[in-house]
Amino acid sequence: MRMPPASLPDAIENRLKLRHYTLLIALARHRSVTRVAELLGTSQPTVTRALADIEEIFGTLLFVRTGRGLEPTVAGELVIARAGCTVAENQALVRELDSVRVGRQGRLRLGVLPYASDRVLDLTWGHLFAYQPRITVESVEDLTGNLLRALRERSLDCAICRFSQAEVDDDIQQVLLYQQRPRLVVARPSAARLGGYPRIDIAQLSDMDWLFPPTDTPIRQVIDALFASAGKRSPVPLLEAYAVRTLASALRRLPRGVTVLPDDIAQAVAQDGAGEVLPQALPWSLPPVGLAWLKGSPKEAVISGLRDAILAGLRPGA
Repeated sequence: MRMPPASLPDAIENRLKLRHYTLLIALARHRSVTRVAELLGTSQPTVTRALADIEEIFGTLLFVRTGRGLEPTVAGELVIARAGCTVAENQALVRELDSVRVGRQGRLRLGVLPYASDRVLDLTWGHLFAYQPRITVESVEDLTGNLLRALRERSLDCAICRFSQAEVDDDIQQVLLYQQRPRLVVARPSAARLGGYPRIDIAQLSDMDWLFPPTDTPIRQVIDALFASAGKRSPVPLLEAYAVRTLASALRRLPRGVTVLPDDIAQAVAQDGAGEVLPQALPWSLPPVGLAWLKGSPKEAVISGLRDAILAGLRPGA
């Protein structure tokens, strides 16, 4: 099933419909014509014919049948990825128009790192909430890898996340906002004993009740490095969590609780009375925090304004 290259653009422009993309996404998710037919309330032959029509439009097979069900071909993977972006953009447009109908000027979908500083968040909300006409904001809190994936899938417009060239390709634009350093935070009953040492005592730390963030996060890597530098393995955590409120609450209940947090977040937890920041500095740094968005984003004007407002607010003396 091959089509001359010159006819493919015309076929996509004149014959391809949004419902075709929706069907491909359903087939990729469920890997079964029968299951998709049940979900769509139609017959198996109807779904089979629809898939054949779509494959005729693209001039190539998009799925092959295997013992595990339908498997996308290389071309299928490409088309399905684009289908997901197109459907997400269409859904975003519908929600934006809903905002316009009530007098707003649109909608911004913003991803936020759980350890974003209060200062940056205050600047973000202060800028976005000052828009006239007002703009609807949808905020999602998640890890950097998930936020960058959501940008590429067009389910987010921009994200305040870790700034990392290693994870970002040419499709992502990013600007550095600020740097964070890791600090040890311990429950108050243990703070006086541990804070009195000129250097961090790894032996004492390994025997405490550790609160770890998820694996493959910069803070987790700092904890692993802390113990590796002393020739020890990281302890088994009592709690694995990433939400600041969860960690602060756990520290109040664990007299021997200890964790590592970015310096600004650590100070906020200490001010809340959940723990104390040890004076000993850790000899590692965290990837800086930045604002990221897709190049050519339809929200680039709004994102650029947000970028400028945050950077201006973070300047010394601002």
